[in-house]
Amino acid sequence: MRTFIQPQKKQNDEKIEVRLDAEVVQTLREYAEFLESPQGYIITEVLRKAFRKDKAFLNWRNARRSEEKGEASPKSSRRRAAETIPVAAVS
Repeated sequence: MRTFIQPQKKQNDEKIEVRLDAEVVQTLREYAEFLESPQGYIITEVLRKAFRKDKAFLNWRNARRSEEKGEASPKSSRRRAAETIPVAAVS
């Protein structure tokens, strides 16, 4: 039977600290024991699944990334144009 979280793959870890509900922590410990995987791996995989399935988040993220790449709205383009006016041209 396939489990919700697949076996651990090599990953590039970064440490964070979070507070979780005590019941969630206990269940996480049990799930980690069941999968024979670290708790951090399980949390990472659950978040990855949530990020992939949340359509509103994906739309927001794509729009944000488009703006960062310079495909911004005209308002942002005007702001960039104003920032590039040479000082010598302003009298």
